[in-house]
Amino acid sequence: MEKKASEIQKERIKDLEQKASLLLEKCTTVTLASVNENGYPRICTITKQKANSFKDIYFITSKRSALNGKATHFENNPKASVCFNIGGDSVTLIGDIEFIEDKELQDMLWNETDRKFFKKGTDDPTFRLLKFKTIEATFWIEGKFRTVKYKKESHK
Repeated sequence: MEKKASEIQKERIKDLEQKASLLLEKCTTVTLASVNENGYPRICTITKQKANSFKDIYFITSKRSALNGKATHFENNPKASVCFNIGGDSVTLIGDIEFIEDKELQDMLWNETDRKFFKKGTDDPTFRLLKFKTIEATFWIEGKFRTVKYKKESHK
């Protein structure tokens, strides 16, 4: 029996998603964009702490300024974008940032090399753990291009 076009499309998307997850595993740094206090995008390079495929990505940052900086940007507007690439393959994600207050998870994702920024570790008052949640992904992998939208989870 021949596969339906919709089944073929689902298989192609699943293949791209798997390749995107493998690509992200190989990346230690990615770019993260926030919306600044003037409504402009602000992109920075940041270390990826952990990722659950490309749909949930964790970052550590600091809250040093009440006026600007990504922590303040995300407090005011959770919209974000993440991009990563190796060679000719790239993935651009759109989603939302959530601040993770769970102490156990913070400690689990803590990297001792960050001690130079956070003298008291996860107890440092400037320490912030961010979780990026993907709602849209644009894949350019092995010459294949596709944009996929994902359901936005409601936070209660």
